[in-house]
Amino acid sequence: MFQLKQVINSAKKLAFRCQDTIKRYCALFVLGFMYGMQAYAQGAGGFSKATQEISTYSGPVQKLMYAIAAVIALVGAFNVYFKMQNGDQDVKKTIMMTIGGCVAMVAMSTALPLFFK
Repeated sequence: MFQLKQVINSAKKLAFRCQDTIKRYCALFVLGFMYGMQAYAQGAGGFSKATQEISTYSGPVQKLMYAIAAVIALVGAFNVYFKMQNGDQDVKKTIMMTIGGCVAMVAMSTALPLFFK
């Protein structure tokens, strides 16, 4: 167990130090694999503990996603306003992209708790 924690910590350090994206993805894969092995080694108790711990994060993450949707709406509104003032032709496209981004974020934040029930 102690050696596994050392491997996980070294994989984390490697993932953050790597400049090459392929090496970073490989390090993150190893990190995920080691977390899975650790949960498997702990048995069903490890999986239930992990599920409970992740489900405690769903509320704050949901609020964070709502806040991101609000920022998308504000930035999109300013973008649409400036495009209308300049007489650009792609105002409808910008409006639809802003609305689509907001709807996607709200839909994802609504569906997020359903994955952990």
